[in-house]
Amino acid sequence: MSMKLIAPNLETILLLLVSGGLFVISPPGLQLKLLNFAYHAQAWEKHVNGVSQVLVFYGIVLLTLAIMSYLYSLRGVTLLSQILRRSRDGISTLQKEIIPSIQQTLAAENGTVWLLLVLMIGVTVRAYFLSQPMRYDESYTFLFFVNRGFLSLFNYQLPNNHVLFTLLARVSTLVWGNSPAAIRFPAFLAGIGCIPLTFLLCRALHKSGLFASIAVAVFPYLILYSTNARGYALVVFLTLALAVVGLQIVKRKPSIAGALPVSAIAALGMLTMPSMLFAIAGVYCWLFCLLLIQGQTLRIILSKFVVPVGLITIIFTMILYTPVIIVSNGVESIVANDYVQSQPWPEFKRQVLPHFQATLGEFFRNVPAVVVILCLILVAAGIYASVRKHDWPALLILPVIFLGSVIIFFIQHAIPYPRTWIYFIPLMLLYVDYGFTFINENISYKIRLLVTALIFSVGAFAALTLISTDAITKYPDTGTFPEARMVVNFLEPIMKSNDLVIGKTPADFPTFFYLWAYDGNDHNGEINIEPRKTFYVVKKSLYSVQDLTDRPVIKLLDFGDMALYQADDIEGK
Repeated sequence: MSMKLIAPNLETILLLLVSGGLFVISPPGLQLKLLNFAYHAQAWEKHVNGVSQVLVFYGIVLLTLAIMSYLYSLRGVTLLSQILRRSRDGISTLQKEIIPSIQQTLAAENGTVWLLLVLMIGVTVRAYFLSQPMRYDESYTFLFFVNRGFLSLFNYQLPNNHVLFTLLARVSTLVWGNSPAAIRFPAFLAGIGCIPLTFLLCRALHKSGLFASIAVAVFPYLILYSTNARGYALVVFLTLALAVVGLQIVKRKPSIAGALPVSAIAALGMLTMPSMLFAIAGVYCWLFCLLLIQGQTLRIILSKFVVPVGLITIIFTMILYTPVIIVSNGVESIVANDYVQSQPWPEFKRQVLPHFQATLGEFFRNVPAVVVILCLILVAAGIYASVRKHDWPALLILPVIFLGSVIIFFIQHAIPYPRTWIYFIPLMLLYVDYGFTFINENISYKIRLLVTALIFSVGAFAALTLISTDAITKYPDTGTFPEARMVVNFLEPIMKSNDLVIGKTPADFPTFFYLWAYDGNDHNGEINIEPRKTFYVVKKSLYSVQDLTDRPVIKLLDFGDMALYQADDIEGK
């Protein structure tokens, strides 16, 4: 008996036509002709490859949707109706399950009160460091991406552009001006948001949340990147959000509707920086394990969680990256730049252990040894308690997320910056909190109150210590040149708009930022007229004026690690 074929419906035909049309016009040569026919401009050549890749991607997506549309038509429904239903289910999941679950968590055991007290500490210490001197990476990000034209927001010629943060920083500076505090405000909010998310994740795992949230509030490394105009605080925030929402989703039967909010958070993380893939892989592996532990069959897990979440995350990510791919003229600058190129295996393997040792060393700067020892004891207690109680979600969260991240790390086999792993800090503190909870629940109520008061006192003392010693400002991460404002204050009365300032990393761009803040002009060599005077900014611990010029110079200023020179006028302009 032969199977009777059913003619495709109008929805399927339209999807096939649009998909085919995108494939037809996708070749770069044809693209260039069409664009120049509409409006002739040499700038099209800088973006035509990116446009071509985007058209091919959307052509593939629409072709896939056409196939799905046809399959749904065999069941008497349309793809559009299914998409709308799944979207409504996803919103309903947020409204009826995730949000009420969060509200119940905060209401239990005076959760809101404790959290507000912790937030007061976290906000205070971060607010103090919000106006610290601008660092190299954030100055570069602001001058080249945030503060230029609209297209520069999506320019990914260098990984320095954390696109989601850049977009948020643009909004922040449009509203509050271009002060360092305004530029850093999105990172500040993300850093503050990590505190309640850590608390919620602990409570969702039936832990106190008190110790972990206070530790996050005063952890120096987290404070550093909560007051740095980069995307790392956003990565921590989105990783925690992914774990919190994902945990609520997998408590019920996995579904495509539940995959939507998880995938949306993951895609936002990818837009922040591609290295978010480490965290996404880790959290997805953890959620996969939780579904197995719950007794879900492998078929259900793959069909209702792994495949939908994976595909939707990819689609959402590509949609968000569409302007980035077009402006940067292709995906190559994202996935094949010098900073993510795979290293030879022998070189990579030699660096793995030193890399993680250096990472831990960076993470625990300004954390007293006695605190580290106490935390290790609590971690041991937490592991013991989780094994004893068969609390697998809490026990597996750190090792499984680490395993998933390391799998991607070895697939790429390229050594990233230590700060790439910053999202592990609150995850490590979850183990500490488990140990604290286990010990705390076995003592009397009055002693628990005393312990709680002690923990808050230690947290407040730690915050005051960081403020009084100005510890975060002294960190060298992402390039520091705190004398930049002094240089600009000295140059303000004697500089003209066409004067040139020359320096090397990390002294150049912090100086350029404060010069721009003073007169709104670039002094970094990107000017089309001959400079009247040339000044040389030197960070003495890293280089000398002879590394910048062979011309005779006059020393104008010498303070701390900074020296300022002017080219001798006799040498000409």
